[in-house]
Amino acid sequence: MNPIGGEQARYAAFMVAAQRPVKGEALWLEPALASALLIVSLVASYGEPWPHYLWIDIVTCAGAAAAYRWPLVGASVAALGLAVWLVIPDAGPSVSGLGVLIVVFAAHRKNLSWRLPLTLVVAGLLFAVMIVRSGVEPERYWGSSLLWAVFLGVAVGSGALWHRRYRLLQQERERAAADLEEFRLELARDLHDTVAQTLSATAMRAHLALAETDVPGEVRTDLEWIAEQCRSSAHDLRQILGRLRGREPSAGVPLASLGTLRATVEQQVERLVTAGFTAESEVGVGRLSAARAQALSAVTVEAVNNMVRHAAPGTLCRIDIRDDGDDVVATYTNTAGAQSAAAPGMGLTGVRERLALLGGTSEQTRAGTEWRLVARLPHGVEANPTG
Repeated sequence: MNPIGGEQARYAAFMVAAQRPVKGEALWLEPALASALLIVSLVASYGEPWPHYLWIDIVTCAGAAAAYRWPLVGASVAALGLAVWLVIPDAGPSVSGLGVLIVVFAAHRKNLSWRLPLTLVVAGLLFAVMIVRSGVEPERYWGSSLLWAVFLGVAVGSGALWHRRYRLLQQERERAAADLEEFRLELARDLHDTVAQTLSATAMRAHLALAETDVPGEVRTDLEWIAEQCRSSAHDLRQILGRLRGREPSAGVPLASLGTLRATVEQQVERLVTAGFTAESEVGVGRLSAARAQALSAVTVEAVNNMVRHAAPGTLCRIDIRDDGDDVVATYTNTAGAQSAAAPGMGLTGVRERLALLGGTSEQTRAGTEWRLVARLPHGVEANPTG
């Protein structure tokens, strides 16, 4: 059973929906509308002899710009900028008074609990300032009132419509996230019931075979390698399952560290010596992130696999891991045997892909009889201290 193959389209759809940005917030909208209104107000009042037009326009539009981020402050300032025209003699109200419509729009867009009382207050202010105070003839009150009611209705309706759209987007995102979480748990269960069980069974069979006393040395080495690979793969799988289930790997499975890498290097050196090689190693790294420690541990195991298979018997094999300031550089060298394959195998392809996930690179070269693998990883943001 393949728990991933039949679910790829479903998983991709979940990821697209869950990661889709919710664009309904638009914190720039009220400031943009207020800025446009200020420009119109300045043009409309250009040449007015009364000097305070500019300051009233700026204050009113500033309140409108702040209406979404700081609703109470913005509404108070914009309403004050409109109401001040009631006490100024011999001066008609400025176009900037329309800023209170931006305040109403922001209140309904944000779905404030006091949006309806605010709308009524703004309606009263608009009637008092834009109709009565501006000198409209009484017989034209109804027509002017209807026009301003339409403007106010547009502000209320557009704000409510924007809020509804934003809410629908949020609900869609929450549903997608819930579906994705359910899928991740289902995938974790499938991996546990299939791959994890297979790894455990394979490791158990390898250990049972090693318990036999008549196992030839070469076969014993291969069985030890199989058991080690199963153990390492099971460790990786437990980390993956922990993340799929929404918990940190530390809950039951410790994170890899620099100590993990050093222990891996020591194990592989011992493995080389057991296989009849002369082995040297050096780990000159002070701090290393968990992901990089895990990746370099896996690369070290694969590099030693190649040494055991292709190095000339009894020759020197060296593992050198150090920090060159910009990257962590791991260098693996050995003397190539006469039958060494020139083309990289699947193991080295896996090394390259594993390093690429962390922004790293790998390069294998052969100069004469010396074979060299160089793995480079840039430093991570976080690092685990030594040990």
